[in-house]
Amino acid sequence: MSTLRDLQEATAGRLHWPQGAAGEPGTVSVGPICIDSRQTEPGCVFWGLQGLRCHGDEFAEAALAAGAAGAVVSQPVPVPPGKWILQVADTKEALKEWAAWRRRHFTGTLIAVTGSVGKTTTRQMIHTVLQARLQGTASPHNYNNHLGVPLSMCRLEPSHDYAVLELGASRRGEIAALAEMCIPKVGVITHVGDAHLGGFGGRHGIALAKAELLSALPPDGHAILGDDPWLRRMASRCRAPITWVGSGAECDLRATDARWASGSLSFRVDACQFNVPVWGRHHLTSALAAVAVARIMGFDLDVIAEALRQFRPLPQRCEVVEIRGAAIINDTYNASPMAMRAALELLRDFDAPGRRIIVCGDMAELGSEAGLLHHQLGNQIVTVCGADLLIACGRHARDVVAGARAAGMPRAHAIPCRTPDEALPYLGQAILPGDVVLVKGARVLAMERIVEALAQYPKRRTA
Repeated sequence: MSTLRDLQEATAGRLHWPQGAAGEPGTVSVGPICIDSRQTEPGCVFWGLQGLRCHGDEFAEAALAAGAAGAVVSQPVPVPPGKWILQVADTKEALKEWAAWRRRHFTGTLIAVTGSVGKTTTRQMIHTVLQARLQGTASPHNYNNHLGVPLSMCRLEPSHDYAVLELGASRRGEIAALAEMCIPKVGVITHVGDAHLGGFGGRHGIALAKAELLSALPPDGHAILGDDPWLRRMASRCRAPITWVGSGAECDLRATDARWASGSLSFRVDACQFNVPVWGRHHLTSALAAVAVARIMGFDLDVIAEALRQFRPLPQRCEVVEIRGAAIINDTYNASPMAMRAALELLRDFDAPGRRIIVCGDMAELGSEAGLLHHQLGNQIVTVCGADLLIACGRHARDVVAGARAAGMPRAHAIPCRTPDEALPYLGQAILPGDVVLVKGARVLAMERIVEALAQYPKRRTA
């Protein structure tokens, strides 16, 4: 149990303790951290962080009134009865210091996951398998940056057998800094793709950034790598043993007889059959990474297979729902060229009697190649999945539409829109029972609004 005294000493903060309070700081446990006063839960610790428009200190009193046990702030805040305040010089730095303290007292196996695509699903699959037999934690939501990783580390407990943390980056050096902070024993890298090109300058720069995790692993650690040619080139940077996962003959952990149909991915590892309830064959690397990590942790294949059978995908990641008789693939969490290609293959292979429709938003942070890559996306919408109707949204909608028309899509079937809201009337009138609709785009466009709005549309009248 970590105490308020531990928190004070770790952050070198000044503790404001209520007069006449029962007990003393060395006996008061520190609850989970909350950084949004609207999400305050009884007993939590409100941590005031600098936001884009305001400082979290401004909401400390509201969080305390809503049930927080105490608050960590950088400016003086009145101490309500029965509450405590810890004043520090810099709340962001104090968060890192508290995370470092939790890491020093954690003796389990820390697993770090990164990759251009699939890292969140991989992290969740690993957690699903390991928690079948062990106690541990995983990054909540997409907590994978300079604030998310220390927040995730603050969930570490001495009793945990493992922790699975997700590491993200938009430029070189960020993964190295995150790895230095969390000190992983096992590193997992899924793929190298064209994500955040603007910050990396190209695929080679992305590969070098992902390889920063390999360089951070100790000799007695372990790396789990997807069968990616760019990762093969970076393997020499790793001092730890490497397990390559995939379906190729050169993989150490190899899937055979891999198939996908009707929302289930099936494959075999040695003599063990796996059936994972996910939509799309592109989840194979994530599933194999979970198998590899679990085997390192001492799990038998049959135990892993049973755990993966219970896996439930996270919302907005190849989530399939039925609306007005049409299948809607809600893959709106984010988008990159590699992720878009995988989604198009899912749309192509989807078993549906009607048309294939795609509503796509921009892919963000592609730098100077954005126009070209969006034009290529339009081409793939026709050549890869043979879509019948395209509705493109965002700044690069006309690039996508131009690529689709150049590949042979009729002009009237490729519609550019400035925003997702502008796309709704076209889609609401177009979809029919039996159609399958893929909705995908960068997080900044919030493409899930389309799925939510469609669910509110009245059903079509029948004669």
